[in-house]
Amino acid sequence: MIILAFLLIIIASVPIEGKCSRLPSGKCWVNCMEDIFDVICNSVSAAMVHSDISVFADTSQELRLYIWSSPNITRLSADIFHLVASQILTIDLQDLTALDTFPEVYGLVNLRRLSVWNSPKLVALSLELLPRSLYRIALNKIGLSYFINNFANIVAMPNLQQFVLRNLTIKGWQNDFLKVFPRLTLLEISNSTIDVEDGNLSQEADLRRFHNETKVETISTLKFFNNGFTKATKDASIKFSHALLASITLQSGENGDVDISMNNMSISSDMIRGGLMATAVRINMRGNSVEGATGMFEGFTQLTELDMSRTKLLAMRGMFSGLPALHSLKLHHNNLQNLSQIDIFEGSQSFNLTYLDLSYNDIHILPALNSLVRIASQVTYLNLQGNRLQLFLSNTSWQFENQHAGIAAFSRLETLILSHNRFSVFHGFHLAPLTRLKVLDISCNPLEVLRKEAFTDLPSSLVDVDVSMCIRPPKLPPRFEKDAFTTMPPIRILRMRASAYKKSIFSALRFSRETTQSLEELYMDDNDMTALLNNSLPRLPNLRILGLSRNKLQSVQAGLFAGLPNLLRLNLKANRIGSIGANEFTNSHRHLQQLEELDISDNGLYQIHRGAFDGLPKLRSLMLGWNPTEIQGIFESGGRRLEYLGIQGYNHSCLKPEFFEQLPRLRWILPDIYNLVLANPDDRLNRRDEHLISLLQVCEVGPDVPDHETYPGLKQYVGVTIHDTDEGDGVQYPLITAFLPLNYCPVDDYVQQLGDIICTSAITMDH
Repeated sequence: MIILAFLLIIIASVPIEGKCSRLPSGKCWVNCMEDIFDVICNSVSAAMVHSDISVFADTSQELRLYIWSSPNITRLSADIFHLVASQILTIDLQDLTALDTFPEVYGLVNLRRLSVWNSPKLVALSLELLPRSLYRIALNKIGLSYFINNFANIVAMPNLQQFVLRNLTIKGWQNDFLKVFPRLTLLEISNSTIDVEDGNLSQEADLRRFHNETKVETISTLKFFNNGFTKATKDASIKFSHALLASITLQSGENGDVDISMNNMSISSDMIRGGLMATAVRINMRGNSVEGATGMFEGFTQLTELDMSRTKLLAMRGMFSGLPALHSLKLHHNNLQNLSQIDIFEGSQSFNLTYLDLSYNDIHILPALNSLVRIASQVTYLNLQGNRLQLFLSNTSWQFENQHAGIAAFSRLETLILSHNRFSVFHGFHLAPLTRLKVLDISCNPLEVLRKEAFTDLPSSLVDVDVSMCIRPPKLPPRFEKDAFTTMPPIRILRMRASAYKKSIFSALRFSRETTQSLEELYMDDNDMTALLNNSLPRLPNLRILGLSRNKLQSVQAGLFAGLPNLLRLNLKANRIGSIGANEFTNSHRHLQQLEELDISDNGLYQIHRGAFDGLPKLRSLMLGWNPTEIQGIFESGGRRLEYLGIQGYNHSCLKPEFFEQLPRLRWILPDIYNLVLANPDDRLNRRDEHLISLLQVCEVGPDVPDHETYPGLKQYVGVTIHDTDEGDGVQYPLITAFLPLNYCPVDDYVQQLGDIICTSAITMDH
């Protein structure tokens, strides 16, 4: 079991006053570090909640109440909250799997947000139990499937603006269901199943009646994405979905946002030109099927962002004309292979287009004469990944003139993605006209050889170049000549991942004097390297980041990094380094004296010599996860600046107090890849921490807005739980809390699982 109990000793100096710790039941904690207190309860009964929040009955303190992982709660009646009814602003219920009655919160006159997550027995939405003050309702993974109510005796909810439904099965929808929310601005139905059996909307009269009864004109943000349809009722369910979307007239303005992506529906021109989208600023219809695209966006004068990726789109003349405000267009994974013959921008008034994604469209040739060339001069980001381009033909080819003109038209281009195409040779002079180019990605192309001509005449503006080959052994890498990189412009970032280069590539990394001085980041991950000697790495005096992860390195030579005096971040993750001895990172070599971040996780480390990292005086982040070694004594006199510690998969004994006494600045602990633990709450909690984003492996799918509120200052994270680590002897410690990133993919019982990573049988410590 991962155990962090004793880390609390390092923050015992934080003052705890009055009610700023564990509450009477022993199952609820309060975080009083902000103006609004967070009361978090795990594994509680309704009676425990009542007794704990009653502590604040004689105060005016505002509260956010979180009740999680409490399977014994079947109902939450009004008397539970009445003593603090005017003080509760948020109620968040998660994993109350036995809850079978909607909570009676009508008396909470200042309640703003109500979220219910994973209560499968909750099958009715009782709007009469909700206060008029509510601003947001979010229902996720509950048993509710019929949105039908008798509104005759229900007082309207004038302040509700956000209504969120996720992971539900919708079987019935009363036509005037949304009329009870007269100020609704956001409607979300996502990751759900539509199973409407009696949705007979085949007759024009039925559609007209549904539209008139359902019509909503207040919404500015619609999210109807990633939904599916039950096979037996698919036709009726799709008709219902179309009718529901058609009944919504989007409120015009700068916030007009429509996301109807990933529903696998057919989207017609009539639907697009209807009231739902005509005034939208952003439209995402990715993952549907679009029928008849010509002229469908005529008159969309406010549209700035359009995503029609994966819509089976065929090139049609003038399909994107009449979009004067458009600045982002995503068309990846479609069928636009005839782009050179069919002018999709004919008659276009798009003079603001800066972001264009045409990846994976089977494009062979870029047009040289049509409207795309006229529009190209304003594009700063162009993605041509995954096509069949043969851009870098010799200048004797009959196609050379057209291709050269097609590329040169993008005169303001800053980012060009050409990965996963089919060119076997690369000549940099083709890109010489792109004098503003900063990022160039030519990775994963079948290049046969790298000569110095490959990089000759590349724009001097380049900052970031990716020449990763995406090769896996036994496939051989391209041949490279010893002077291949001498013509590389003075870039700052070079990526050469997954190329089967082994250590031999370093002998070819002979840069010009300017590039040697300018290079700051070098990524050589996944290159099948087994050993690096002291003279393997070239001298790069200003290199800040070196990536050597997922190779097969078995050891770290003591003087290996001598030529990198200003290295700040070193990634050795997922190699085969079995032990870290006394000499690799010791102060006697005076190497890596600027190093701030070191990742040696997942290396099969069975031994770390005591004091092995003491010679790294500026070390802020140390990732040791997924290694079988004991870590109790890794610091002897070092670690004084350590702020981030990764111990994913650590399953030894409870960490001793002495371990944390060595780490006075320790702030964050990462016990697994999807969450982190706050070890030392201080004023930095209220600042955005970019470092955490790079450390966490965040799932790409999932909502980007949480059902529950983000923790103050950590806008990209949501608080998960607060743990009590004493044995009930009355000793109260400062708070310890875990966080999840917004785009996380947890298992259903993630709250309970997170509870298991803290040692709960620690010896009680005095302050």
